[in-house]
Amino acid sequence: MHFLKIFFNVLVVIGLILLVGRLVSLALQFAGIPFTTFFIDHSVPSLAILLVGALGSWIIEKRK
Repeated sequence: MHFLKIFFNVLVVIGLILLVGRLVSLALQFAGIPFTTFFIDHSVPSLAILLVGALGSWIIEKRK
């Protein structure tokens, strides 16, 4: 159970990092500053990582 808690917390952190990257890329795109499109191109998988991590963490905490 401890492994799952750590696993889901890592997924949340990775998902948040990708979310911040998407927001920065979007802001820079609107400002007209060239930036990588990696975060925009992979938005669905990064959102899925964040959701799985958040739901998993919530379920693990709820079970305690």
